[in-house]
Amino acid sequence: MMKTINIYKKIGGVLFTGLIMLSSCSDYLTTLPTNSLVSDGAISTPEDTKTALNGAYAGLISARTDDVTYYYYGMDFLARAEVGGDDTQTNKIGDRTENYYRFTYRQNNAPQDLWYPPYAVINRVNVLLDAIDKGEVPMNDVVKNSKGEALAIRALAHFNLLITYGTPYLKDNGASLGVPVVKTVLTATDLPSRSTVAEGYQAVLDDLSDALGLISEEKNYGHFNRWGVKALLARVNLYKGDYDAAYSYAKDVVENGPYSLIDNADYLTVWGQEENNESIFDLALSSTSYSGDRELWGAVVSPSEYGAVVATKAFVDLLNEDPDDVRLGLLVADKNGTERTINKYPGRGSVTINNVRVLRLSDIYLIGAEAALKKASPDQDLADEYLYQIRHRANPNVTKIDATLDLIAKERRKELVLEGHRLYDVLRQGAEITRQGGSHFLNGNDLITVKWSDYRTVMPIPQAEIDANPNILQNPEYN
Repeated sequence: MMKTINIYKKIGGVLFTGLIMLSSCSDYLTTLPTNSLVSDGAISTPEDTKTALNGAYAGLISARTDDVTYYYYGMDFLARAEVGGDDTQTNKIGDRTENYYRFTYRQNNAPQDLWYPPYAVINRVNVLLDAIDKGEVPMNDVVKNSKGEALAIRALAHFNLLITYGTPYLKDNGASLGVPVVKTVLTATDLPSRSTVAEGYQAVLDDLSDALGLISEEKNYGHFNRWGVKALLARVNLYKGDYDAAYSYAKDVVENGPYSLIDNADYLTVWGQEENNESIFDLALSSTSYSGDRELWGAVVSPSEYGAVVATKAFVDLLNEDPDDVRLGLLVADKNGTERTINKYPGRGSVTINNVRVLRLSDIYLIGAEAALKKASPDQDLADEYLYQIRHRANPNVTKIDATLDLIAKERRKELVLEGHRLYDVLRQGAEITRQGGSHFLNGNDLITVKWSDYRTVMPIPQAEIDANPNILQNPEYN
């Protein structure tokens, strides 16, 4: 039976008091505070702000409470976006990602992994920001940068909640309900209601705008910097339909940032490395903290462990349109010997240890290309060039072609598969995909045709949250 948690009681009753002070830094980084309180002045030095940030970053991977671990970027956020699309699928009945694949979650069985960890992270960030804003930490460049990182993390968490539990912005210009926007440390009596999607997006953009004026542009692997904030601004504005802004931020990152596309010759090997030239913002999984955790995405995907996620026939056919595409080399044998496992998570010493690529340069090239065609005054030349750079890296023999939205969407599928984008790309554009044939095992009660008009493409809010907070309304049609 699935364990449920009341996020408001956890935040209001315990988490609102702040971050747990544990005896060792490594424990602090991986343990979610649930039943210990922070003493006054726990965040009082610049170094404390850095430690608090490390806890927030760790929470983006997974969160633990009452001896249960809830996975976020560690598994569930990626799984839903991937097997809910048309490029990957759950391998067989009974595998771990089956409910996301079949869209069978309802209010009474909705997982907490997409709801609880981001709010726990937001709470950690709010505790840190509260200490900084109250002057409990002497302001210097370190603290200023920590505040910028904290705002970026909060923006990312709120944005992901919005695209999970709210309808796509462009469906109704953000008029429908999104999620509670939490920018203060909650008390036990606080029962926030859902803001609109538009209000949520504005809160995200406000945080990112504020972060730009605070955060350093220096690389610090596993952390946001100014370039990471700009990359996230490009993504958020693309989803919002502000294509001029998305174009501007993407162009800035591509042309002025300290990143470069992976070379063709290195493409197949970089996935087993900690960092690469395209890493704008990765979540770093350490071997000491996560080795052997078989619920992480790498183990869920790997044929040597669960092998629960495989490429669809449609995607394999898509890659095979160009026999010289380097990305074909990512297809390796699944448990049955068929080359349909996408080997982006080979592990570093263990298949569980794979850093999560949250923002990488290839994505920003493709955001820039799409936004260039959709903005008020289209920039065909830039769209052509950015699309060419991704295609040329995949096959150095290709020539430049006229970019179209269909070609860019196809390239996003090829390039970003298994990284947590496909379902959201379909929904944000009001597109439609049908998942039939090949090895699909969906039946008439499952969601075969995925489109934003189907209520199942927006996750139900877990029952525990509905029970705990009378101000929370469930998404339409769930019961």
